[in-house]
Amino acid sequence: MNKHINKKRFGQNFLSDKHILSDILGYINPKSDDLFLEIGPGLGTMTEMFVGIPKKYYAIELDKDLIAPLEKKFKNEKNFSIINKNILDLDLNCFVKNNKKIRLIGNLPYNMSSPILDWCFKYIDLIKDMHFMFQKEFAHRCAGNENTASYGKLSVICNYFCKVDVLTDIDRSYFDPIPRVDSSFVRFRPKIYKKNSNELENLNFLLNKLFNKKRKKINKTLTEFFSEDDLSKIEIDLNLRPDQLSLEDYISLSKISIKNG
Repeated sequence: MNKHINKKRFGQNFLSDKHILSDILGYINPKSDDLFLEIGPGLGTMTEMFVGIPKKYYAIELDKDLIAPLEKKFKNEKNFSIINKNILDLDLNCFVKNNKKIRLIGNLPYNMSSPILDWCFKYIDLIKDMHFMFQKEFAHRCAGNENTASYGKLSVICNYFCKVDVLTDIDRSYFDPIPRVDSSFVRFRPKIYKKNSNELENLNFLLNKLFNKKRKKINKTLTEFFSEDDLSKIEIDLNLRPDQLSLEDYISLSKISIKNG
């Protein structure tokens, strides 16, 4: 495993510090009856901290050169399965049975963070929680709210689906090779509610429209697709900018959009 040549196209920046990995183990607190899926196990340093604990541990790795070494490293772990596939092509329904929700973990490639989150949200009803390593700036955008500088479209969508917490920031020097940015370890806990595809579609529409003109007051943009009567019923200050609205404000606007068809 030590002879592996890191591939830039896969965004491979491996974490091997035992103290940080131990902290991560504590944050996640795996149980014997858990079902785990690790995205991008790499050299298996995080994997070996977890693999013997849960009932079943899947690892999905895109780099085919890492498959055989991982199989060899964990050959005695009966609960371990490695899959050589792109996570975006994986149907999570194939792994979750009998209403047992799955826990996702991973030190994710920075260039795949958004697509992987979108994939997770597609299967959110099957997920118990997600613990991911992200680029620090991206992580804080995920957890942002209207009172933080990092707030934006990503913040609203992440907080629509999950309660998001940045658990710890990690200096770039702990990774090999050393990336140009620092990282953060983030927890996503899915919210329990009935998914409403119309509400989500309208939410995305509103976010795109409003944040494309994020420096302007929302009144100027909302008048393009809301009537004056609708706007008069909204308990939102129309002089605010898009990054000053709360998640609840955006959901309220989405519900009005649904009512209007």
